[in-house]
Amino acid sequence: MTTPKDRARAAVVSGLATTAYYAVPDLLHSRRARGWAKVACLVPVVAVSLPTSREEWDELRTSARDARAALAAAQDGGTEAAAQEGGTEAAAQDDEAVRAGSSVRFKVAMGAAAAVALVGSTVATVAAERWVFRRGEARAAAGVRYPHTRTALVLGVLSAAVGLIPEPSESR
Repeated sequence: MTTPKDRARAAVVSGLATTAYYAVPDLLHSRRARGWAKVACLVPVVAVSLPTSREEWDELRTSARDARAALAAAQDGGTEAAAQEGGTEAAAQDDEAVRAGSSVRFKVAMGAAAAVALVGSTVATVAAERWVFRRGEARAAAGVRYPHTRTALVLGVLSAAVGLIPEPSESR
């Protein structure tokens, strides 16, 4: 469970890393150097969020395992009830085949939806990154000092503020 202290630490690190990430073009002019510096800005964010992410992943796996066990128990009970009500073994096998087919279709549909979401998220992120960079470059061409850093400060504060918002499960 995430404590308020952990959430505050993650928010501060996220805010500082976001600020540094978006301010890099003001400090480094080589595209390659900017790329490596931006990767370096991500390292502390991952390091701070990794313990919390692992706990959440373990909780998710446990709840998924419990849900699968409950679903299997319900399905087994339904098949047994149908057989006891005079249904034949063939009917139970047909029912199982229908469930298996719909399960495969469901998994394919969920996989496709996840792929579309991933591609959409990536495209939106790249578009936003390019827009922020072009905006900074336009401001630099207009003679504004530290044009990327000004935007970086705003984005860093927003990132820290979002990091401080408690999870819905924590506010109950």
